[in-house]
Amino acid sequence: MPGSGKSLFSNLMKEKGAKVIVMSDVVRKRFSQDGKPGERLMDYAKRLRTIYGNGVVARLSVEEMGSPSPMVVFDGVRSLEEVEEFRNLLQGNEIYLVSIHSPPSIRYERILNRMRPDDSKDLSLIKLRDKEELEFGLGGVIAMSDYILTNTSSIAEFKSQCEEFIKKVLKFG
Repeated sequence: MPGSGKSLFSNLMKEKGAKVIVMSDVVRKRFSQDGKPGERLMDYAKRLRTIYGNGVVARLSVEEMGSPSPMVVFDGVRSLEEVEEFRNLLQGNEIYLVSIHSPPSIRYERILNRMRPDDSKDLSLIKLRDKEELEFGLGGVIAMSDYILTNTSSIAEFKSQCEEFIKKVLKFG
C-alpha cells in the first residue's frame, strides 16, 4: 500500500546491485505519452487494465527491464494477474513475492509528510487512493505473498530488518 516502505526496500536492493523497476513509473511513462487531458494517473491505469487486461503493467515492466540481471525488483505489484504474468514471462527464474505492511495510521502520516508530487495532503483523498489500490486486487497480492515485512518503527529499524531479510532469505548482496 502507498506509504508502507516499498521504496525503502527497493532502494536497499538497488544499493546491493539489483535492478529496480518501479511499476508506477512505467505507468507514468505511458501516461505522459497517451494520457487524456485532465485524466488522473489512477484513471489512466484503470483504462490500461480495461483495454489490455489486468496483467498489462507487468508486461510493460518486463519490457522496461531490458537486459537480464541477477536480481530484479518489480516495485508496486497490484494484482494477482500481474503476479501470474511475471511468472509466465520470467519462467525459469526464482520469483519471490514480498509485501511491505504498515497500518493505515502510520502510512497516512508518512504520506502527509513525504512531499511527493503525486501525494495528496487531504486524508479523504489518501483513503480514496487506498480503496482504488485495493480494487486493483492488492489485498490478494498481500495475502498470497511469500514474505511479509512489517514496517511500524523507525526508518533505521526497518532498514535493519530489510538488510537481514535480504541477506538471510534472498541471499543477495
